[in-house]
Amino acid sequence: MNRLIFNYAPAALVCSISLFICSVEFATAAEANEAIFPEQRSSLTPLMPLEQGWDNPPREARTRCWWWWLNGNVTAEAITRDLEEMKAKGFGGANIIDAGGATQTGHDPVPHGPDFGSPEWRVLFLHALAEADRLGLEIGVNIVSGWNMGGPTVTPEQASKKLMWTWTTVDGGELGAAIDVQLEQPPTVGDYYRDVAVIAFPDPGEAPATIERFRPKAYHDYPGSSSANDAGWLLHPGGGSEEGVVDPQSVRDISDSVDETGRLQWQASPGQWRVVRLGYTLSNSIVSTSSEGWNGWAIDYLDRHAFDKYWEDVVAPILDEAKPYLGKTLRYLQTDSWELGPVNWTPQLPAEFAKRRGYELDSMLPALAGYVVGDRSTSNRFLADFRRTLAELIAENNYGAFAEHAHAHGLGIHPESGGPHSAPIDALLCLSKSDVMMGEFWGPSPHRPTDDSRFFTKQPASAAHLYGRRTVLAEAFTTIGPHWEEGPRELKPVFDRAACEGLNLAMLHTFDCSPPEMGLPGQAYFAGTHINPNTTWWHASGPFFAYLNRCQFLLQQGLPANDVLYFYGENVPSFVRVKENDPARLLPGYDYDVTNADALISRTRVEAGQIKLPDGTSYRALVLPACGNGYGLEALRHVATLVDDGATVIGEKPSTPIGLAGGAEAAAEFAALAERLWPKEPAKDAAGQGGPATKRVITGKPTREVLRQLGVPQDFEFLSPTGDQQVDFIHRRTSEGDLYFVSNRLDRWETGKAMFRVAGRQPELWDPVSGERRDATAFAQNESEGRTIVPLMLPPHGSTFVLFRRPVAERVTNEAPQERFYRPIVKIVGPWRVYFDPARGGTGEVTFGAPGSWTWRTEEGNKHYSGPVDYRITFEMPPGSVAAAKKAGRSFWLDLGDVKNIAEAELNGKPIGTAWTAPFRFDATPAMREGANELKITVTNLWPNRLIGDAKLPPEQRITRTNIRKYKADSPLMLSGMLGPVQVLERE
Repeated sequence: MNRLIFNYAPAALVCSISLFICSVEFATAAEANEAIFPEQRSSLTPLMPLEQGWDNPPREARTRCWWWWLNGNVTAEAITRDLEEMKAKGFGGANIIDAGGATQTGHDPVPHGPDFGSPEWRVLFLHALAEADRLGLEIGVNIVSGWNMGGPTVTPEQASKKLMWTWTTVDGGELGAAIDVQLEQPPTVGDYYRDVAVIAFPDPGEAPATIERFRPKAYHDYPGSSSANDAGWLLHPGGGSEEGVVDPQSVRDISDSVDETGRLQWQASPGQWRVVRLGYTLSNSIVSTSSEGWNGWAIDYLDRHAFDKYWEDVVAPILDEAKPYLGKTLRYLQTDSWELGPVNWTPQLPAEFAKRRGYELDSMLPALAGYVVGDRSTSNRFLADFRRTLAELIAENNYGAFAEHAHAHGLGIHPESGGPHSAPIDALLCLSKSDVMMGEFWGPSPHRPTDDSRFFTKQPASAAHLYGRRTVLAEAFTTIGPHWEEGPRELKPVFDRAACEGLNLAMLHTFDCSPPEMGLPGQAYFAGTHINPNTTWWHASGPFFAYLNRCQFLLQQGLPANDVLYFYGENVPSFVRVKENDPARLLPGYDYDVTNADALISRTRVEAGQIKLPDGTSYRALVLPACGNGYGLEALRHVATLVDDGATVIGEKPSTPIGLAGGAEAAAEFAALAERLWPKEPAKDAAGQGGPATKRVITGKPTREVLRQLGVPQDFEFLSPTGDQQVDFIHRRTSEGDLYFVSNRLDRWETGKAMFRVAGRQPELWDPVSGERRDATAFAQNESEGRTIVPLMLPPHGSTFVLFRRPVAERVTNEAPQERFYRPIVKIVGPWRVYFDPARGGTGEVTFGAPGSWTWRTEEGNKHYSGPVDYRITFEMPPGSVAAAKKAGRSFWLDLGDVKNIAEAELNGKPIGTAWTAPFRFDATPAMREGANELKITVTNLWPNRLIGDAKLPPEQRITRTNIRKYKADSPLMLSGMLGPVQVLERE
């Protein structure tokens, strides 16, 4: 090994060459993506006329699902049923995940089907492709059973690895001495161990200077950071005594003096020496949640050869049999989120480190064992270089390799390569290798109780915007804890929140494939919101999926209209967190994207004072990371270019580059650039005055203030009398105009003035729940501020799209409430004839004096009932009321008050709709008549009440069958049924 030299004249050139190579790799990946998936290229031009796509969303905008083949226990009949049901409910496709995990958190196992990838499994897989092809559905497949790529074919040489070490002291005496000692082998996993190096340096004594929290900094342990947390603390060198610091020039590589048994025979120089033996073993990372028969090591994500061998052994045989469907029905390959333990070594790491960072590892190796080398700042910056090298290897050798193999077969990839679990990654760099950027978001769950631990959609949205992709995909509605406790009304606000973060395609987690012989609700994964034909509300779910599809279609149109680009620096791990984390200190009323160094350097330029991406996305300002020392020379050079070209850049002055690459020469250039961009005193022109020659970064001012000074008002604002409303938004631009999605995050009505940064155009209101489109009849133009004010009345967790495409025909100043007023004219109290199906444990027809939860009933079968229940009643309309209303252009609406959980209505034998979210109302005008009216309401609740009731019964008397064992006889029941009040409203 060569020693670390702190005068690296050619290192800047090495960095430049590396950057060029990365740029070429990206260009190649981008070209491959556009050739295979042209519909994924971002563009201002809509995919199709908006009205057409709204009424009948194309396949690329239709909801997907994790199609869980639990422990491989699926049948051809169940596959056909599932796909036909997906098609009937408006899905665009499914992603097959063969996995285990049924028994986690105490549930029962399910039978084992064919081993993943076996000939029997491939027969079922080909059947799924054939049926999906028949139905026009798109299929993806997870290329491993479970997650963490690997399995029984992976050898220890191909498995993920970690660095270990031991140390001892030897005495060279006053004149030097011949040392003959057996070195202790570092701890091993699986009897697998290989030496990296044996090094020696003057013994620092009993209390050597140690790097503060070095284990997470070197990724021996999790750094406690994920996309829910900031890892900036990893860049803090910490304090402490400078005694016992290792001089890098004193570090000697004595590996040649150690034999294969670890016996050291070395002629030591005078003095006490500390000998450190470093080597690597297995990280003990295995495939997680696999089906039976697929246990094994996880592959080495840093080693391209490990991925290539896995592809050859496992993936290629599957694809060889699927050739007729490649790139047609079978479109994407997938791996789920990486949930390995700490992984920090691969055999080629020393060579890769030298190539990428421009200096050798060897003199800094003691820092990987916690010793301060040189000084604390130098050691900390070295560890930043070390983590950065891990991140680049993972992005290129795993996810980049994945994309290359897939593209060679006409397929794309959408792995969850950006976390959210802690990993030594630059999340945006990993996602840049994907054809569709994918993240995840969770429903309310004890496992993920806070917003910053639930929503990971800002990250794939930023990646898509940066790298020119149209679709932002996410694993949707994941939970651990609840089972069958969520219906559409509970899921809508979660989806809406994710949509405002940038999501535009949901991958439901999870759709369990459950053969009929497994009973109802059937076999289920230990996690996820279960959505499949066994769900009580599946028969009435079409309008909910239509809502998702309409939203997704519009949200895929055009380009994002965010004002600020935030640079998250080059620290590893690097993640984009929940939108409200707001690293640019910009919210509310504005929005932002996040960039990494790769996209910042290779894809941004300045045009007319704005920072632009190749597809036309633009930003008013760039905000630098709060930790000013979190990036390197190449990034600062590009920042300087942007500033020189007229961009607005906001941030604090850095003092040193993040790593050691480039040595003293690079550090000097970095300091000079920083001084030019953040001068102590403004530059003067020839007359001694500050002039336009002074181009500098803005510091000391909030981003919001800078935007206001630039004449950029808030993009969106909602003013309500309550003042404590929470109305979120997202804004996109198309070649036709602007569209906003507006969402009420509270479970109450909100009425107020919505202010949009658009002027001179007619606002259109598109209701994604009903599908109705209409022009706003009440709005005002504030031409001086370039804004339009539209009064809105949003239901609890309500949402709407507001589009601006056509010029305003005439100036409108009416600011009356947008919604028409509803006036109650008939209250429908009871008695109601209510029918509980005996096949589901009900008692047949009973009478309800008034609406209310059927869990209040005394009959055990009705109290614990789960499924559809029919309510019937006859009510009278006042004489002449219907004719008068129709003549005056008024309409009648049936309002059910509160409902748990979905209601379908039929009036006088005519279906009038399905209500799955507030307000639970139906347009009854076409079916309403004078005098007596026959009303039927079918309300469907969720599974838990029946599961709780069955827990009291012996197995042979139970109606339900499932492996899930959450519910006990004394578990609390969930409110169910039509809660009311029920009334007929007249709308003016």
